[in-house]
Amino acid sequence: MKRYLLFSLLVIQSILFISCQTNKYIHIIPFFSKELELYGFKDSITSKIIISPKYTIINEQKNGLTSVSQANKWGFINEEGKEIVPCKYDDILDYSEQLAAISLNNKWGFVDAKGKIVIPLKYDNAGQFCEGQAAIKVKDKWGYVNKSGKEVIKPIYDNAWDFKNGIAMIRVEKKLGFIDKFGFEVIPPKFDDVWSFQEGMAKVVSNFAYGFIDINGKEVIPCKYDEVTDFKEGMARFDSNYRYGFINKIGYEVVAPKYDDAYNFSEGYAGVSSNGKWGFIDITGAEAIPLKYNSVSDFKNGVSLVDLDNETFYINTKEERVNK
Repeated sequence: MKRYLLFSLLVIQSILFISCQTNKYIHIIPFFSKELELYGFKDSITSKIIISPKYTIINEQKNGLTSVSQANKWGFINEEGKEIVPCKYDDILDYSEQLAAISLNNKWGFVDAKGKIVIPLKYDNAGQFCEGQAAIKVKDKWGYVNKSGKEVIKPIYDNAWDFKNGIAMIRVEKKLGFIDKFGFEVIPPKFDDVWSFQEGMAKVVSNFAYGFIDINGKEVIPCKYDEVTDFKEGMARFDSNYRYGFINKIGYEVVAPKYDDAYNFSEGYAGVSSNGKWGFIDITGAEAIPLKYNSVSDFKNGVSLVDLDNETFYINTKEERVNK
């Protein structure tokens, strides 16, 4: 009798364990009903329908959550098919740092990962949380709130972007600058345009001249060039009076502006042109391969496709012909 009871208990425990494991590891995937022209979700392993087709739009799953639309309203479902945020909002943004911006009746607020409203819907627009703060709009000005809903930076800007590396880009009238998380202007709004960071540096424009800032917002290369490219392999090409050269990240002109044209660095070499002929310089600026070719391509996997006297072939960095 004891053995039978023990065996029965083990069977029950096994069933419960398997059930728990199944629920724990269930993962849904979308499917489309041509008949209803709606989306539903099914178990990725058993193909069992978890949610019958009822959504008009589904977006890509991010962080285990999927934004869905039903009858022009938006919400979120998790990996198990549970609608953690009901489809009742006019607009939503993806979760970021466990919070998602939601909109209803032209007002924005934030919900947590359980769908609870943690920051009231009182803003005229909002962005995602990045580094603990999110941009919010009050009337026609932008500021920032923290996860408690406190306005840590008053809405005084004409536009505001996400925080990255402790700084955020802001716009005042037509000029762009950067602030830190306390609202201190790391760089006053003076740029006409700013690009994304590449290798820790971002292109900026002021009065039609180009320069660079670093991730701390410091203008390390003054805006004095006619044009620049993003940094690649520690070097950026610049244009000065229609002549091309290269600068490093501290602003030193490693290669003076003397070429008619130039490519970015690739595998330690950059194609350069003078008087219609192409060759290569190395990272020190020395002409490693003479300028004698009609055309060259970037080095890739150690070889470049070149044209010489109407003959096309591959060379390596030692200017030896190679088969590819």
